[in-house]
Amino acid sequence: MKIAEIKELSVEELAALIRDKEAELCSLRLKHNSTQGAENPSRITVLRKDIAQLLTVANQKKVNQ
Repeated sequence: MKIAEIKELSVEELAALIRDKEAELCSLRLKHNSTQGAENPSRITVLRKDIAQLLTVANQKKVNQ
């Protein structure tokens, strides 16, 4: 998602997206650390970046309210 799209979301939608992405990140980390290995290890980096962006926008919205 682009930052412009993220900024249009409500606080509740941001929280839901953060929970979903954190759950996906957790499962990818478990797969990556196990003997199976993750199919796409670079997805972990992308998810971390997405979560950071979502958290930043969510915190900005909380401060501005």
